[in-house]
Amino acid sequence: MKYSLAIICILCLASCSKLTDVLHVEPPNNLDQDNVVKDAAGARALVNGVYAQFHNQYYHMHTEMVPALLTGTMDRGTAAVNLQFITNEVSPTLTDVANMWTAFYSLANHANWAIKLVGELPDSELPGTEKAELIAQAHGLRAMAHFDALRFFGQFYDLNSTYGVVVRDEPSDYTNRFKRRGTVAEVYRLILDDLDEAILNGPDFEKPVLFSKTAAKALKARVLLYRGEYAGAAALAGEVIREETRSLSPTFAEVFSTGFNSTEMILMRATDAVTAAATTDRKRFTYTNLAAIAGDLSKDLLEGDPRQAVTYNQANNQILKVDNQTFHRPTYFIRLAEMYLIQAEGLARSGAPLEEAKAPLETLVSRALGTPYTSPAADAGALLDEIYEEIIRELCFENGSDWFASLRFGKIREVKPTVISESQYILPVPESEVHNNILFGRQNPDY
Repeated sequence: MKYSLAIICILCLASCSKLTDVLHVEPPNNLDQDNVVKDAAGARALVNGVYAQFHNQYYHMHTEMVPALLTGTMDRGTAAVNLQFITNEVSPTLTDVANMWTAFYSLANHANWAIKLVGELPDSELPGTEKAELIAQAHGLRAMAHFDALRFFGQFYDLNSTYGVVVRDEPSDYTNRFKRRGTVAEVYRLILDDLDEAILNGPDFEKPVLFSKTAAKALKARVLLYRGEYAGAAALAGEVIREETRSLSPTFAEVFSTGFNSTEMILMRATDAVTAAATTDRKRFTYTNLAAIAGDLSKDLLEGDPRQAVTYNQANNQILKVDNQTFHRPTYFIRLAEMYLIQAEGLARSGAPLEEAKAPLETLVSRALGTPYTSPAADAGALLDEIYEEIIRELCFENGSDWFASLRFGKIREVKPTVISESQYILPVPESEVHNNILFGRQNPDY
C-alpha cells in the first residue's frame, strides 16, 4: 500500500525557537507505510507533510480569494480571476472548484496517514508526550480540512441537512475510495471530536505555524459559532482571550508588520524565500499583479478607517494585507482579533446583557482606531449590525471571514445582489466527485 507525500517546504517540528529553523526536505514520492515511520524523525516528517498541504494555492490563497470574490470585498482585476465567482453563478465543472475540494481532502488524507502511522510507532521511539502531541496536531488539521470542506461545499448552517460532505477518517486507498456524502451532523461530529483530541493532547502554543491547544480552542469557537451554539462559542473565545497565550498587537498595522512574531497570530501558513519562489505560490500573480483587487464592499466600509492603508492600496486597489511580501506572503488562518468578534457576536446572539456583549467589540475597535471607543448600539440588533461591519473591516480577505459573516448575518443578498437563492450559499460539489464517487449521492441543490 502506497501513498504520495509531496513536500515543498517542511517545517521542523522539533523544539526550535526561531522561524529560521525551518527545514526544506524532499523525501521520495512513494513511501511505504512499512518504512516511513520507524523512528521519531520519521514521525515528525510525516506530520510535517500534513502542514505542507497548506502550500497548495487552492488552500492558502483560494480560501482567501474565492469567498472574498463571492462577497464583493474583492473584485476581478484581470481575466486571471474567474468571472463565475463575481456573478455567483459557479459551475460544477469549474476547475477551481475541483481543485479546492481536492486540496481540502489532500490535507485530510495526509492527516489520516499521520494519525495511523504515528499511532503505530512504539511509544519508546518518542519521548514524553511527543507522540500524543504529533497525533493531536494531525487530528486538529483533519478537523480543519473537514470544516473547510463543509463550509464551502455543504449546508453547514443547517444541522439537520443531509447535504454535508464526505467524511474521510482513515487513509484513502482503492478499498475505500467510494464513500457517500455525510450529513451535516456527521461531519460536525468528526470535526468536534478531532478538536477535542487536539485540545486535550496537543502541544502548548509555541509558534503560530503549529496547530496548538490554543489553535484547537480557537477553531472550535469558530465551529460552534457556525453551528449556532452562540453561548458556547462566546465562552470558548473568551477562554482563548483570558488564557493570554496570545495578545492583541498594539496597532492593527503591527499585526502584519511583525509577521510570525505578531503577538496575536494563532495559526498561519509558514512561508519563507523558498515557498515564495515556488511556482505553487500564486499570491504574487493574483494580488501583486492586480488580478484580484479590493472590491466595493471592503472599500466602502474601510473608507476613513486606519485599517484601510494596511488592507489595500487606495491608489490602485492592490490587495496588501494577505500579500505581505516582507514575510513571503503568509496566510492567516486564525488570529486573536477573531476571538473578540466571536465573543461579542456570541454574547449578542445568546441574550447576554448589552454592555457585556459590547465590551469585546469595543476593545478591538479601540485598538483599530488608536483611541477609546464606545459602541453606540442601543439594542442587540444594532450591535449585531456593528459587529458585522467590524468583521469586514478587521478580517476581510482572511480565510473566508467576510463571506461566512455575510451569510450568518443575513447580509449577503444586500451586499451582493447577484446572490438571489440559498443554493448560492455553498459551492457545487465538483462534477468529477459526484460522477466518479459512485456512492456519493446527490449534488447540491440547483446545481
